[in-house]
Amino acid sequence: MKWILDVYIADGETRLKIFDDEKGSTEDHRIDLDFYGYISGEDIESIIKDLRSIDEIEDAWAEEWRCPPYYDTKTRVAVFKTRDIDVLRRILRISRSKGLKIFNDYPHPLVEALYRADIRPLTMIRELERGRVKTHLWRPSDKDPEIRYVLLDFREGYYTAETRDDLQKFWDVEELIDYLMSEYFHIGFSDPYVYMRIIEREPHIRSRAYRWVSGGAFTPHQYFEWSRLSYTPLSLMNNITIGRILTTIEALHSRRVKMLIDRSQGRRELWRNIRELIEYDRGGVIYQPRPGLYWRVCQIDFKSLYPNIIVRYNISGETVDRPLCRNILKLSWTPHKICLDDEGIVPMSIRELIHLKDLYERLYKESGDKIFSERKNAVKWILVASFGYLGYRNSLFGSVMAHETVTSTSREIMRKARLAVEKEGYKVVHAIVDSIFVVEVETFDECMFLRDKIMRETEFEAKIEAHYIWLYIPRSFVDERGVANRYYGLLTDGTWKIKGLMIVRRDTPPLIKRAQYEALQKLFEAKTPQELETKIFETKKILNRYIDMIRRREIDPRELIITRHSRTRDIYRRPPSYVLETSPPYRLVYIRKGLDLLREEESLEYDIDKYIDLLYKAWRELPTQTDLYQSKV
Repeated sequence: MKWILDVYIADGETRLKIFDDEKGSTEDHRIDLDFYGYISGEDIESIIKDLRSIDEIEDAWAEEWRCPPYYDTKTRVAVFKTRDIDVLRRILRISRSKGLKIFNDYPHPLVEALYRADIRPLTMIRELERGRVKTHLWRPSDKDPEIRYVLLDFREGYYTAETRDDLQKFWDVEELIDYLMSEYFHIGFSDPYVYMRIIEREPHIRSRAYRWVSGGAFTPHQYFEWSRLSYTPLSLMNNITIGRILTTIEALHSRRVKMLIDRSQGRRELWRNIRELIEYDRGGVIYQPRPGLYWRVCQIDFKSLYPNIIVRYNISGETVDRPLCRNILKLSWTPHKICLDDEGIVPMSIRELIHLKDLYERLYKESGDKIFSERKNAVKWILVASFGYLGYRNSLFGSVMAHETVTSTSREIMRKARLAVEKEGYKVVHAIVDSIFVVEVETFDECMFLRDKIMRETEFEAKIEAHYIWLYIPRSFVDERGVANRYYGLLTDGTWKIKGLMIVRRDTPPLIKRAQYEALQKLFEAKTPQELETKIFETKKILNRYIDMIRRREIDPRELIITRHSRTRDIYRRPPSYVLETSPPYRLVYIRKGLDLLREEESLEYDIDKYIDLLYKAWRELPTQTDLYQSKV
């Protein structure tokens, strides 16, 4: 079976990079694609006439398109197509210089060309002729091409190289370079800072893969999923962001329904007084929970709550507070009005993604194949961005008003969920965005009952995220209050759930992670208050043992490393010395004068007190005997 591995432009030609599954090899094919341009001016007919006089233009014609910001008016646009992207760019450049208006300049012309030709990257080829290709219809249950790939990252001070078969760790960048130079990969994926570091040392690394994608250390299956969904080939994936993937999907939907993209247009927020800002310009529900230990806790999550709100109520930048509208939806919990005359671009773009995420989750549960879990996460990140980008000032299809409508609706849904639980005599001890935590829920069946009750009251789908034997919410590092996004506990099925602790942070030294992991292992052995009392005492012994190791300097310096991936020195008002000395990623240790680069050629006199402080900080996230006593009371 042959696959479209990539599409790229070279020497004025559009080419396919084709991967042959059976041979494990790649080949190149030229392909004819039409690139589209959109120009507007006072005399559309003259523009079309001029375009048709150019030999490289295949055709030019007039179309009616709807105009931003609210798409309630139409304009005529001269549309043309050419098979030479350089001709497209030259014509658009000359048109701008003549004062003509250019529309639909996002996404990249190659993306639109693939979309119009219905050629998704990373799909199987059905027919391949000179200059033409047809692909099989993509099915979510299909596998990905089994290419040779490498995924480069920087974790806990080590360079890592992950392939289909194994994961290797390298302390010295030269060792990583030697490894890469001894291999050949179809695609290399890399953290951008790691890629820059190895290219600076050995430029020939570029030749060890057909293409390097330095958009971040995401998995190949995630890159492939984004590429298929957005028609964005790997050749355009460098420095990609989830927001760009989402915006590309939205832009392609806008092409289909003839809604113009004009990046000079925006949706201005109306003037409001302080009272209105305080009332409506808020985020979702986030409790500041009371810290402590809770028994028999049911955690219920709404499934894709914000995306489902967007789809249910047709929330998009151009539908909220639209001046000219026939069918208006007025929600009692927000001052904003939603127009229902047409489906908004944002709900139109994410409706299928919500179902796709659920499908991948089901496929993963049925098969256990991690490819479906990774694809689900890829889709999940797009859905998360669908809300975040609504309020982003450069969003093509968002607005502050749309963003506020979603958050106010989520607050109303969470209010209804809390009231539904409390009517049954239960107590909500925590809530965060789309999750609620209900205490003293004895059985999983009770948890199911509460979930069903919430779904009936809110009319939004929910799931049981966890049923805890016990749940602990730590105190803040600066005061005695609880932290919303930091909690952990032992589930009734014997598994653990950990959110926000030092053990899961990328910049926590390995030694501190190891110590906290040992302590958590002890705690998770306990299923009753009596057992937990014993385990809390045992964690103190673990703490004292690690403190003694630090004081006696019996620690490998590599266990003390703090990993940092700072972007540029411009983000610092006063850059630390290590930022001025070298480039990221950084291996840092605490010495007397503060954070500094690990210099293995020198004797390391690390700051004992600082690392002991970090240990105490990790232990502050663990329950105490007082917490246990209060939970019994």
